[in-house]
Order: sequence, then C-alpha cells, then structure tokens
Amino acid sequence: MRVPYTWLHDFIDSGLTADRLAELLTRSGIEVEEITALGAGFDGVVTTEVREVSRHPFADRLFVARVFDGKDEVTVVAGTDNMKVGDIVPLAVPGARLPGGVTISGTRLRGVESAGMLCSARELNLELDPALDGILVLDPGTPVGMPLAEALGLDDPILVLGLTPNRSDCLGLLGVAYEVAALTGREVQLPDLSLNTGPPLHTVPRISIADPLLCARYSGLVMTGVKVGPSPLWLQLRLLQAGVRPISNIVDVTNYVMWEWGQPLHAFDYHTLADKTIVVRRARPSETLVTLDGVERTLTDQMLVIADSVRPVALAGVMGGLDTEITDRTTVVLLESAHFDPVSIRRTGRQLGLCSEAQQRFEKGVDVNGCVQASRRAARLMELIGAARPDGTITDEYVNPSYPKKINLRPDRARQIIGLEISQKEMSSIFRRQGFTVEEGTQIHVTVPTRRADLQEEIDLIEEVARIHGYEKIDATLPAGAMTQGRRTKRQQVLKKTREIMVACGFAEVINYSFETPARHDRLLLARDDPKRAAIPVANPLSEEQGVMRTTLIGGILDTVAYNHNRNQHDLKLFELGAVYLPKQLPLEELPEERMTIGIVLTGVTTPEHWRHKPQAADFFDLKGVVETLLSRLGVSGVRFREADMTFLQPGQSAVVLAGDLELGWLGSVHPAVLEEYDIDKNALAAELDMERVLALANLNTVYMPLPKFPALLRDLAVVVPDGVSAEQVAQLIREAGGGLVDSVTLFDLYRGPQIPTGYHSLAFAVSYRDPARTLSDGDAAALHQKIEAALEERLGASLRR
Repeated sequence: MRVPYTWLHDFIDSGLTADRLAELLTRSGIEVEEITALGAGFDGVVTTEVREVSRHPFADRLFVARVFDGKDEVTVVAGTDNMKVGDIVPLAVPGARLPGGVTISGTRLRGVESAGMLCSARELNLELDPALDGILVLDPGTPVGMPLAEALGLDDPILVLGLTPNRSDCLGLLGVAYEVAALTGREVQLPDLSLNTGPPLHTVPRISIADPLLCARYSGLVMTGVKVGPSPLWLQLRLLQAGVRPISNIVDVTNYVMWEWGQPLHAFDYHTLADKTIVVRRARPSETLVTLDGVERTLTDQMLVIADSVRPVALAGVMGGLDTEITDRTTVVLLESAHFDPVSIRRTGRQLGLCSEAQQRFEKGVDVNGCVQASRRAARLMELIGAARPDGTITDEYVNPSYPKKINLRPDRARQIIGLEISQKEMSSIFRRQGFTVEEGTQIHVTVPTRRADLQEEIDLIEEVARIHGYEKIDATLPAGAMTQGRRTKRQQVLKKTREIMVACGFAEVINYSFETPARHDRLLLARDDPKRAAIPVANPLSEEQGVMRTTLIGGILDTVAYNHNRNQHDLKLFELGAVYLPKQLPLEELPEERMTIGIVLTGVTTPEHWRHKPQAADFFDLKGVVETLLSRLGVSGVRFREADMTFLQPGQSAVVLAGDLELGWLGSVHPAVLEEYDIDKNALAAELDMERVLALANLNTVYMPLPKFPALLRDLAVVVPDGVSAEQVAQLIREAGGGLVDSVTLFDLYRGPQIPTGYHSLAFAVSYRDPARTLSDGDAAALHQKIEAALEERLGASLRR
C-alpha cells in the first residue's frame, strides 16, 4: 500500500516528518518498508505564466509565446498553441536537462530567438492521461517561477506499507489516518460528503441481489451530465503517486476514492444496461463475458457476476465488461459500490488469472458499511471537477447487514497481560482516537466499527492497547518459572537414531512430496483390493501429478531412482522417513491415520569394481541385513522373516518382517514389470517398515553382557528336512531343545543335490554350546547333540545327514 504523505494530510495533519511518522507506524505494527517518491527525471524546468501567444512570422507550424518566469519575461518558440494567455506552463531554461539526456540551450528558430523550450508531459516523462497532448498546462493557481518538480510534488515522500493480512482497513488512506490519529492524538478530518440532489431525470435503477451469501450489499448512484475527458493534473499526479495509471476523469475518480476509502468502485455506461436493471447472481454454466482487457472469458457457476436483465456485464469485484465501459460517448453513468464475499472473489480471480487493486481489497475484506460513503465521496469529486453530477439519490440494497461489535475490556486483565501500569483513562483514549465508541465503568465497553474486522475479542483490544501505547515501553524481563532440561522424546530419539543408523549403513536420505498421482498405484501393480489404493484426494491440488495423499513411500523413492538412473547414477542406497496417510473411510468423515514410515531402496552394486575382485551386485540378503541391523540397533527383539507374495515384488524374493507375531513391514526384490513402468533397467530391492509399530517396540537402553568365563564347544549339525521346513524353524527348535546351553546357531550351508531326496533339502548349522557356570565336557556336548537330533526328527521329520 503506497501512502502519499501530502495526500494523507488531507485527512490528518500529523505534525511529523515523513521519517518520524514511518518510525511510529513501524513500531505500532504497520510496517513501512520504504519511503520513496515519484522523482523528477529532469532539472532546470520552472513554472511560467503565458503572457502572449502568436503565430511565428516565418513558419506556418510554429508559434511564439511570451512567458513570465517570476523575474523576467522571455520569448519561446513552440510547436503547438494549446495554451492560452494566463495559463501556467513548464519552461526548460537554457542548460536544463530533460529525460533521455537531452540538454536545452538557447537557439534561433526561423529568425526568432527562443530562450528555452515549453515542455509536454511526454517530454518530461510524466505518465499522465494520453489525452493531455501538447504543452503541459498546469492547474490554475500554480505559483510562477517555482521549480516544476516542487510544483508537481514529484519529490513528496510516499510511504510504502507492508501490511499483514488482518489489516485490510489500512488499504485506504482513511484507515491509515485513523492509525496516525491513535499514535499522535491528532483528529481525523473527513471530507464533505453532502450531495446536491434533485428529482431524478433518468429511470431509477432496479437492483436485485440473488445470492446474499456472496453479496451482502450493493448500492448504485446515477450520474448525469457526464463529460469524459482528462482529470485535473493534481488528481492525475496523486494517482501516479499511488502507482495507478490515469485513464479518464470518471475512471480516475473511482480509483482515487478506492485509494482514500479502501472501497473499490466501478462505473457502468448507464445506457448500455438492459432495462436499467442490475442483478447480482452466480454465472450460468458456460456463460461468457468479454472483460475490459478484450478477452472473452468462459464463466462457471462458482463465479459471481453483475448482470442486467439479459447478460452479465461485469465480474463482481474482479473486472468490468467491455460492453458497458466508459467511453467518449458516455453521457450517463451508474456508479457501483458493493461488498462481495472475499473467498468468491479470490477464487474467481485465481481461476481466470486476473489480479487488480480492487480485487486485492475485496479478497482481504472491505467495510460493508463504507459502501454508501464511498459513493457519496466519488459523486462529490465528479461534481467538483465538472465530470458529472448526481441524478437522484443512492439506491442501496443491503440484504445482509453487519453491525459494530461491542467488546468488554477488563483493565486489570489488560495490565496483567501487557505488564505495564496503563490507566483506564489512557486505554479509553486509545480507542476514542481511532473513532471507536467507548463507555466506561468497572470495565471498558468498546464498540468497534465494522472497518476493524481484526478486533473480535477482549485479547484483540488488549493487543491494540499495547500496540498503540508502545511496545518499546515494555521492559525487557527474563522469563519466570522453573527451568527444566530440554531433551528429546522417545519418538524423537528413535527417529534420530534411525537416520543415523541408515547413514552409517551407507544410505542417503531423500524427501519426496506427500502428494502423488493416483496413477502411481497402477505403476506399482497394486492389487485392485489393496488398501493402499484408498488414497485421500486433495481438494485443491497444485497439479494432476499431486492429486492424492500418499499411502506408501516406495513409489516416490522409485521415481527418485529413475531420475538418478537417467543421469547415469546406478549404484544407489536411498531411504525416506516420512508419513503416509491412511483414511478410515472415504469420503473423509474424520481425520485420517498419519503413520510414520521408512522406505528403503537398494540398486546397483554393493562392492564397486576393484583389481582384486569383481563388483558384487546387491541382492535380497544385502537388504535383509540392512533391515536386521536397523531393528537390532533400535532394540527390537524377536525379529524374523516370513516368505510372502506381493504383486509388486518378485515371487520367491519377498518376505514380511515380523517381531513375534506383529507385522512390521515387508522387503523384497522389485518386480520387473514395476521396474519397466518406472523405466529402471537395473535390479532394485525395496523395503518398507511401519515406524509406529517399531517405535512401540524400540528400546534404546544399552544392555551390557559380561564376557563369558568358560569356553564354548562348537559342533556342526547337518540335517535333511522337507522343503516346507524353513531354516528359521530348525534353528528355533535347536535352541529350544538345547535349553539355555545353546549359545548360538548359525546356518552356513544350504544344499540340494543328487544325495538329497526330491522334496527335501539339506541345512548345515554351526552350533555353539556354553554353560555360564562351568566348562562343558565333550560328553555333555554329545548328549545335547543327541537330544537335539531326536527333537528334530520327532517334530520336523528331519534326518541326520552323515
């Protein structure tokens, strides 16, 4: 928001310099990002009064003017005679510098000496109304002999505010003036809003609001005697200071009042409205409107339009229509001032790719009770500059009224929260200076105007007191209370250790979006009834590729693998620690389950090529070892693996991970069809663990075991078992049969061959026996061995391989 300093003084005389005012505003929370000015791109140009204009005696297209610069009367040759005697015009004296590096010197033109050059707006690089052609004629009453930059206020300071979204009231100079009044104690001066009205000459407009939820108020005022032309120079210059391009007097006044009141206005050519009717309604499906920028736009029923009895004539709060714009032929205008729903305006602007100052204000919220005041101010200005005059009174449809909010403030509570002894009288004064109605008793009863939508509760008023009284007056104090040692929760510790373990295993962490495309489920070959297909749709996705919340991490990591493979990075160890989102039902009726999960992918070789050995490709057991290491280091006991078939993993190379009977996740070799979907031409192994379940089982307490005092006895045991019996079952039974004397069981050989019957396989284990209380003898070991062999034969149908 640009706040021209001199324009602000129309509403309040702060008595402060621009720098001091900027400091006060910033301290109060209204940040002034910078102080700038229009700036003059010229030097040596002064204001002069035209005393005489005549044709050049020796040139048909030149004119000779006598001008007075406050000291002397000089002769200047000009190329146009749009000025008359008594006009104030800019003169570039000899030695003056103009934009573009032009230097003016005295010269003789067709026999007449010219002491400088009379300048146009274009030559001075002033972006005024293009209709101001020829020599720039300044406003009557402009002092003569003054530097032009000073006369036009080009060096006047402009405060650029960086407003927070809740302070939409300061998107108008009047709102800023109330802020200054609160800070300085000065009074706000409102302009005269009285109108000279009489019986209407034209049909009173019929206004109908079809959707009160999207339009709370709509007022219209007919202006007659319209003379479309350039605005006065002072008005154009103020718009330039605000960053608004002057267009014509009618349009300029609507922009001028918007900058003062924060209330956007729009002017329709009244004769183009069918049946002199205004209907505020939703657009009909596939209805079209050609907007002021000449673009035909297809509308939806989510967009609010201003229509006559036949067609839409404007996009409410966003942009007007081309058919009803103000032109040189316009003689009667309907002036619109309305209040629209902020969400509707923001959605329409976003869908159509439009953005304007008016739209910005409607999006952040305007004062519904300021509509009529803004219309009266605009009508008064149009009459003042001779652009139009009111025809009748304002027609006002106010279907959804809003009223000032009354809030009670407890002074003691305010002092307790702020930490300062501020008197009740000072608190009341702060509110009165902002134009609030205040009633005092044991509490302060504050009636907050609707323009301050950010003040809703007592705590908001307390913040207002602290802000205006001055945050800098609050003493710096150390926080009180018992000091506690900060430490991570168990969850934080486990997740941190998980990352450390994975990095220690040579893996790199990746972070992917939580949003994904539903097509990823098909690329992963998930079964049609797989719960992972039940993904939560995103209501307003950034793109089709981010349309649902992810239910698994592996799809995103495989995308990362494919991205790296396309850049010749094939040996990858990647993991991601993030949430997946599992709905309890669709459509959602309650919040989904958000479960922390770890996804792991391994591709390429684990041992790079070397002169001493060949590269070793990653396989199922490499990934299994990583998972075992992770769970072991996290203190999860009883981990085992059970073969399982999954549609996205290769048969025979996939398993679920269990801790006891609790399923923690899965691992395996990615199915070739899935790799083909991702354009990955190398083998890839993947795993995914439910970290919520791991967190419940994790034990980070380190347990130290004493070194054994007695030696172990090692024996090998080779058994032939049916194919349905796993090595894990055999090892578990060996431990059970050996009691507490079996120290370790290690599988070192798996064999199928000629000596082994069909449907059987041979497993060879290294068994270590140890008694913590004594040294075992060979006889002890032999007895244990026989006991174990008998148990294997009885329970698993195993036979000893000799």
